[in-house]
Formats: sequence, structure tokens, C-alpha cells
Amino acid sequence: MKFLTFLLMFSVFLALLSPVLASSVYYEAVDGNIYKVNMTTGERERIYLFGVSWFGFELKDHVVYGLNVRNWKDILKDVKRLGFNAIRLPFCSETIHGAMPNPNMINYDLNPDLRNLTGLEIMEKIIQEANRLGIYVLLDYHRIGCTEIEPLWYTDNYSEEQYIQDWVFLAKKFGRYPNVIGADIKNEPHDEASWGTGDNTDFRLFAERVGKAILKVAPHWLIFVEGTQYTHVPEIDKVIKEKGWWTFWGENLMGVKYYPVRLPRDKVVYSPHVYGPSVYNMPYFDSPDFPKNMPQIWETHFGYLTGLNYTLVIGEWGGKYTGKDKVWQDAFSDWLIKKRIYNFFYWCLNPESGDTGGIFLDDWKTVNWEKMRVIYKIIKAAEPNFNEPLFIILKKNTPEQVFDKGEKVTIYWYTNGEVIDSNFAKSNEGEIVLTLNESINLYIVAKKGNETMRKDLYLSVIEPNTPITTTSQPMVSERNPRIFAMLLVSLGILSFVVFLVLKKKLV
Repeated sequence: MKFLTFLLMFSVFLALLSPVLASSVYYEAVDGNIYKVNMTTGERERIYLFGVSWFGFELKDHVVYGLNVRNWKDILKDVKRLGFNAIRLPFCSETIHGAMPNPNMINYDLNPDLRNLTGLEIMEKIIQEANRLGIYVLLDYHRIGCTEIEPLWYTDNYSEEQYIQDWVFLAKKFGRYPNVIGADIKNEPHDEASWGTGDNTDFRLFAERVGKAILKVAPHWLIFVEGTQYTHVPEIDKVIKEKGWWTFWGENLMGVKYYPVRLPRDKVVYSPHVYGPSVYNMPYFDSPDFPKNMPQIWETHFGYLTGLNYTLVIGEWGGKYTGKDKVWQDAFSDWLIKKRIYNFFYWCLNPESGDTGGIFLDDWKTVNWEKMRVIYKIIKAAEPNFNEPLFIILKKNTPEQVFDKGEKVTIYWYTNGEVIDSNFAKSNEGEIVLTLNESINLYIVAKKGNETMRKDLYLSVIEPNTPITTTSQPMVSERNPRIFAMLLVSLGILSFVVFLVLKKKLV
């Protein structure tokens, strides 16, 4: 009888332990840091999340973007090559319930292994390949209805229980992959979503309910909890209303000080979303002391949590990195380094994001190295030995492709390699002012280690007061008079032929 009792108790113990044993690792958030524990050896390693969001699963297309022009594995390889070690995958309910991807969003000649797969099956393949490449994955319940971002985690047509069961399903399905670090439980709670009110809009209470359900199935995961837009607790919101320090959706974590999420502390990651003027021009971006005014605002919204030894991972930040937004991103990255907040997910990989743009430009191959330079600043602060890939920035001070003759144009260049050939650059960084009397092609060839790269910039010139008919090449009449004459003759012949045809029809 004692032996049977022992077997029964041991079976119960194994049943409780089985979710942990299903994964070879265990993640924990301690004193502001993230650790990965090897379940076999017990070795504990501090890790950083240098992440980027790759969106598409949260939309009606039910698949990440870029697959219509590139192979999905090649995109992941580029993510790794650029220095990211984590991706955040937003999704919606239809995607995880078996919806098929929009076939127009996948070039099956480039991605034959994705043919006839559901969105969820493609997501699993991405997770598997990311695991092979050493890339962590954060799952993000971005939208319920795959169209708009809902304020709450339930709607008139989708209950909280359904929402929680979605997470339990995903935890069971993907919990066995050691690179899946956790659940971003709800993207950007806003409007009526509250913190500390104790009612059915209290996001903090929901985080506890869904967190318990997830950890029961995947105890090795981390629970990522974003902020709200308002707490709807007058005493807490008073500061932002009086000073005009309004928060972005998902940014307001001011309520944590009074109402922390009551899950095991080493399982909770607070993950604010923070943006600059390219997303929305908050009043404080127009302050005379901008951006010097920003650290106090960030500290009030969420930065104070580091002083309480909570773990912060910036869940979204980014922008177009032009004009005032460039000033904002430079200031924010400097503040993160000063605060030793090195874990983040940049928004986003995709060029299709209208208010931020992406790491990739429209061809899904060309990289926005100016953004990467800001990101590398943070990565190198965390890991001084990080070796960034070779890149060259070569740009003019205006987006115009055609310039008037005699116009002055400022050219900026930077490379993290050694300039080995150029028709203008004498060092790895600088700025020159050119007076354009003719069209020219500027180029830089740089080398770093075994890598070599060339960057070209074509500057096109037209005579003053000449109507512009092209934005990339000189006027035909100016540069190619013989071709222009031939065009006139051709037009004359074409007109004569049209006249004969019409005359015949009329007769």
C-alpha cells in the first residue's frame, strides 16, 4: 500500500513537473535582469534581449510580411546578421485558430515549403528556425479581431475566458521550444483599460489571471505586462494631467508602485511602449527644453521601476528617425544606456509601418543603417565586445533627386569600417558641401575584417528654370539631343498613322 501511495504521489509530482521538463530552459527576471537557467546543468546565464518586432500575423493576411519578395529563412538570417537576438511576433485570434494566409503575401516560388500551411503552422516554422539560429521569440497577442487594437482583452464577441484559453493553447503548443521566452499578454491596453481600479477593466488583475493560467502550463515562461494609457485612479493620473505628460498606449506603468502584479516576482517583466513625434506629437515634444525635458517624463511613466528592482523590457519604441523624431530617438537611447535598460524590442522590421517605417526599406533588403546605428549604441553599452556588421551611410540633406545647376548640397557620410576607395571621402565620417555644376556619382568603398561594401549616391543636375520631367536622370533635351530629335520624328510618324486609320474608318 505504501508503495502504491508513493507511486501515486510520484506520478502527481511528474505531472506537475512535466511542463518544465518539456523545455530545457527556465527563464527568470531578477533585480532588473533576465536569466536563462539550463534545466540539465543548473547553469544560470544572464541574457539580453536585443529584439525587433516582425508583424503580419496580427492582420487579416495572417502571415508575417516580406515573404512576397524574399525567402523567410533569409529574412531571419538577416535579423541575426544585423545583431538582433530576439523577435517579437504579434498575432490575432484568427491566425492561431487555423486561418490560411493571404496567398498574395507569399511568393511560393521563393517559399515553396510554406505552400498549403496555415498562419499558425508558418509561425511554428519561424520559431523552429529562430531556435536553430539562436534567436529568442516573444509571442504578442496584438489584436483579437485582426483589424483594430482593442482597448481591452475582451469584446462583445470575444470573452476573457476565450482569450485566456488562447494563451493556454499557445503555451502548450510552443512551450516545448527553448527559445520561446514568454507571453506579451495584451498589446497596448488603452482608453477604458485601467490599473488598480479593482473592476473588470483593471488590467493588473487580468494580468494576474492570465499569468497564472499560462504559468500553470509553461512555468518556464516570462509574463510580459505592458502599461495602460491611463490608470483611471485619480490620485495617480493627476500628475500626467496637471503637467500634460500624456502617455502612449501601453506606456503608463505608474500604478505598479501602488498595485504591482501579484505573480511570482521573477516571472514578471514590465514592458512599456514608448514613442516619439513620428507616431504622435505630444505637447512635451514642442517644449522649448525638448529633449532635455524627456528623462523626467520617462522616469515618471515607467523608469522609476528600475529603482524598485523590477525588470523592464521596452516592448516597442522606434520611429522614422528624421527631424524631431531623430532627436527623440537619440535622447531615448542615451537615457536607456544611462539607466542600464538594455533589453528592448524595436518597432519594427517591416517597412510597411506608416508612422515608423522599418529596419528594412521597401525592397525588404536595404537596411536603414541610421536606425541600426542608434540600436548598436545600446547593444555595445551592454556588450562592449559586440561586433557590428560593416555598413555605410551616405546621404544628402534633401530628399530631392534632381537639383538646379549651381545648387549647393550637403552630403553626410559615415562608415564603421575603413575607407579604402572613394572619390570624395578621406575619413570614415564627415560632411561636405558640393556646388553642383554637373551630374556626379559619389561612392565609398569600405572594409571591415573580411567584409567589403560599396555605396553610391547619384546627384542629378538640370539647368535653372528647366521644367523637371524626371526625378532620377538628366533631361533628355539637355543631355541627349539626338534622342530627343528621334523622339520628335517618331511622334510625327505615329500621328500620321493614327490620322490615316481614323480617315479610313470615317470613309
